[in-house]
Order: sequence, then C-alpha cells, then structure tokens
Amino acid sequence: MDFYIPTYEQCLEIVDNNPKMYFYERKYIIDSYRLSIFGYRHSQHNNFMLPIIYNPDINALELKGISYVFNDDGSVYNHYLMLHKFWELNQYEHCTYDCFKDKKIKNITTKEDGFLITYIMLPSGDIVSQTKKGYDMLQNILANDYLAKVNYYVFIKECLLNNIQPIFELVGEKTYVKYTKSNLILTKLRCNKTGKYLDIKDYDTKDISVVQEYNYTLDELLELKITSTDIEGWVVHFEDDTLLKVKTDWWINEKKKKHEAVQIF
Repeated sequence: MDFYIPTYEQCLEIVDNNPKMYFYERKYIIDSYRLSIFGYRHSQHNNFMLPIIYNPDINALELKGISYVFNDDGSVYNHYLMLHKFWELNQYEHCTYDCFKDKKIKNITTKEDGFLITYIMLPSGDIVSQTKKGYDMLQNILANDYLAKVNYYVFIKECLLNNIQPIFELVGEKTYVKYTKSNLILTKLRCNKTGKYLDIKDYDTKDISVVQEYNYTLDELLELKITSTDIEGWVVHFEDDTLLKVKTDWWINEKKKKHEAVQIF
C-alpha cells in the first residue's frame, strides 16, 4: 500500500471541496508557533477515497489527525501523521471478510480502549502531545505528563528527530474496558515522510509500554469476538499495510447500552 501524504495546501483543498464539512481544519498557536490539524466528521468511505471529485489522485485517508507546524515566516516546518483512516470488519462492502480472508497477516495487536495520542516537535525543539482532535483536551494534559518520564521523553524525542511517528493509546480513563491503571501504550510506529509502518521490534522500547501482539488467524478472531470480554477488540495489520478493526460483541453491546441510557435521560 502506497500512502498519499497530502501537503498543507492539498488538505485545504480537500476541506474547501467538501461543503458539508466532512473534513475540517483546526488552528492553534503554541509558544507563538502556528499549528493546524485536520480531521473529519461523519465521513463515509467514498468521502475519504475521493474527497475531490475532479481529482482521483488525491485521497483523504490521512485527515484523521495529520498536523502541520509552521515556522515564524509562515513556511511549513514539518507535518506529523497519526494512523491513516481504516475501518471495522463488515463496516462497508470493501471491508467484508471475503476482502481480507486471503491476505497475509503481518501482526495482530490489541485494539486498546483509549485515546489516540502522538507527539509533535516545535521549531524550538519543544515537544507537545496531540490527539486526533487537537492540543487542548484533558487527554493532552495527561499525555504531556509522560514527557516527565525520562524513558518516554528520550524515546519520543529520538523518534521525532528521525522522522518516526510514535503512536500511542492513552488508557484508563472513561472507557468500557476496566484498566487497572492509566497507561500510555505504544501501538504503532510510522515513517513520517512515507507513511510506512515500521516494526516496533526493531526499536529500543525498554521501559515503554508496548501493545500486546497475538498469533491468531482471521477465522480465530471471528470466534473470539463472540466470546471475549473486557477487551475492545483487535487491529489486524496485513503485509500490504492495510489495517482492519475487529471489535468484540461485548464491547459493542457495552457501547450500545450506554448510548441507550443517555437517550433515556
């Protein structure tokens, strides 16, 4: 899979060509530096794959938190990726079981029930956390606390200096899965220039919490999703770098019960 990494101008073009606000830009200023982050609202598969009708060469798969940091002169200092947009098993026609059953699996990891977190570096060299929605959420405060831990700070800084994007899940707060404590779990590493996913095992993650990996087949996951509890599900990473979410029936039912309770009140 070749990843399309849009420029800042191309992200603006995607936003401008979606009048229903499927995609948006949020602007921030941190330590006098201008930052922009791009996200989506209620976008369907076709919105991501063909966000600009007249330009089929552009897709919006990275508009799930891609951010841009600017220099004082207005030029782009760097962009920072999160996970590219991917879907749940059977969510659309393109992600049915038949679409994936013959693909070779690279790895399967826990789908943590938390908040997606990455980190960016300002031109000054300072590091701040980012969620897919921005820099001003409660989760940013909790994630920034991990920068005070030497092991996390050194690892994150080394990644960013080498244009490697560390992607974490912050768990333990307001989730359906009962975690024993708050934790920042490394789930993926990406090359920030090409978007290619890197093998976490090739990097020194001593004293860093790393997501659990499994040796299941896709058919085994389909059985486990019915019987497993206290886990959101799994992320299946195929050799061609496509990703697939498989969520447990238990987690889906817990979410449904909470939604129904909210509607009642």
